[in-house]
Formats: sequence, C-alpha cells, structure tokens
Amino acid sequence: MDSNTRIMQLFFRMANGESINLSTAMKEYHISERTFKRNMTTIHRALPEKSYEFHHDLKTDNYFLNQKDILSFDETYAIMKILLGTRAFGKQEMDSIGKNLVELVDTHKQSDINNLLSALKGGSYLPVNKDNNLIKRIGFFREAIEKQHPISFDYRDSNPKGHSYKRNIGIPLSLYFANYYFYVIIYRENPEDEKNNGKTYVYRLDRFSNPKMHPRKQLTVPDDKRTDEASIRNKSYLMNSGSIISYEFIYRGYYPAALDQLPNSRVKKDSEGEIVKTADGGVIIYGQMFFNGAKMWVQGQGSKVTVKAPQSLITAIKDELQETLNGYEK
Repeated sequence: MDSNTRIMQLFFRMANGESINLSTAMKEYHISERTFKRNMTTIHRALPEKSYEFHHDLKTDNYFLNQKDILSFDETYAIMKILLGTRAFGKQEMDSIGKNLVELVDTHKQSDINNLLSALKGGSYLPVNKDNNLIKRIGFFREAIEKQHPISFDYRDSNPKGHSYKRNIGIPLSLYFANYYFYVIIYRENPEDEKNNGKTYVYRLDRFSNPKMHPRKQLTVPDDKRTDEASIRNKSYLMNSGSIISYEFIYRGYYPAALDQLPNSRVKKDSEGEIVKTADGGVIIYGQMFFNGAKMWVQGQGSKVTVKAPQSLITAIKDELQETLNGYEK
C-alpha cells in the first residue's frame, strides 16, 4: 500500500470514530514507528480546523479525532425535539433520521442526542403513522413536483360512505407539513365534465396507494388552479376540505390562543383601535378558512364560541349539536 492510500485510509477510519493504536497500526501496515507518526502529522496538518480536533493519548498511544459541530448542538437538539413532537415518522425512519443528525454534532455531545432516540426503544414515542415509507414517498412526490409530471394513484379517503377505488390522474403542485401529517396539493382533471373543468385537491401523503408516474407527458394546469402551499396554510385548521368561508366568531376565552390556532385571524376593533367587546365580555374574531376546519375548531371550543357568520356554519353547528343530544337521549 502506498503512502497516500494509507494516509487516506487512516484518516477515514479516525473520521468514523475509530482510535488508531501505534503498535497495532505498525503491524497492520508493516511500517515503522517513524513512518506512522509522520502519517499522523500529515493528517493533523491537513485537517480542517472547523471540522475536527486531533488527539494523541500519550498513555495508550492511541490517535483519534473528535468531530466538531457541523450543525450546532442546540440547533440539532431543537430539530430532534420538533421531529419527535410531530410524531410524523414511523419508529424506523425516525431512528434513521436521528442517527444521521447525531453525526452532525460534536463527538462529546453525541450521547445527548442519542438519549433522545432512546424514546423510540422505550415505547414512549407513538407515531401517528406506523409505516416507514414516508421518506420514499416524499422523494417520489418531490420529483413529480420538480418535473411537473402527471401521476396516477389510488387514495384512501375518510369518506364515511366508504373508500372510492377509482384510479386518479393529476399533477402534484406542492408538498407541505402541517398538524402531524404531510400533505400534497394536486391538480386533477375531471374527464366527466364536458369542459373538463379540473380542480385542485389536498391529499394526505400517507393515504396514497401505489402512486406512479403516468405515461402521459403533459397536463395543463390553469393558472387559477395553481393553489400554493402558503394559500392553503393561511386558511387551514386541521382540515383542508370544504369551501372557503368568511367567518365571525364571538370568543369568550383567552383570545390570543385562538388567534394562534386560526391562520390570519383578526380581532375586531373600533375606529379608535380599541378591541370591541360583546355584552358577555367576549371578543369578535374574523377571517377566512375552510368550512370543515372552521366547524371542527368551533366544536372543539364548546361554550367559549358562538358563530355569528356565515349562516351555513351556524346551521351546521346546530345540526351537529342536535345529533349529539339525540345520541344521549336514546
């Protein structure tokens, strides 16, 4: 083995966390002490200062490297906490992501990140999706979005009447994460419509079945159908379905918490900039969001919320409450 090849091999072994012992290396590479130490000096001088610390343990004659932070420890720790908190990835994928993140921090601090991964083994990490193919799916849809390539797919929806097994064809426009799940925005044509008026839909990534690139090379997406991720986010609360409505709620709780939950919501103020208060001490919150998301949010607030508008939402809430009462009267 020539000198350059040996030096590269020694470096990569040390970079992977291995300690190289002087006596062992001399026997393994059939070299003298002087040659080995010269090789170590070459590695030491060539090391990028921002990436590694070179160490020689005089007692054991072991040579090793400590990796410095590639990504700061606090940033890595925060990312790990966020990923664990979202519960989006299955245990295997979360473990793989965590191990890759561990390699980005200082060697001395890697155990602290590994301690976070212990939650996967202890059973306290409960993913919302137990499958371990999200990364693969994200890669598939990312490619389709970049190439603007049509795809064909089946989808397991949450329709109480049952799942539709009709094969769909559409073009993915965007992919985003919100409220525990990844979502894909897809423009889908409607061949049953004489004018072929298509529509933009929001799908949950984990509910796709057998998505494939479609042989059709082109699918025209009208400009008014190119709903982007930001637009969806600004009108969503847990559900991205139903028509977009303009709403007004009377809220009697701690209103800043409500504003945090409702994208782009506002508190009604008078002409002098003072918050308008109702007779019972509530405030009026208004904005725009998807109908089903608004309905879900109102139902979760109980008596703290009264819907002022629109009438369609008022009617839906009343009907839902009446059905709930009927269930208790049986």
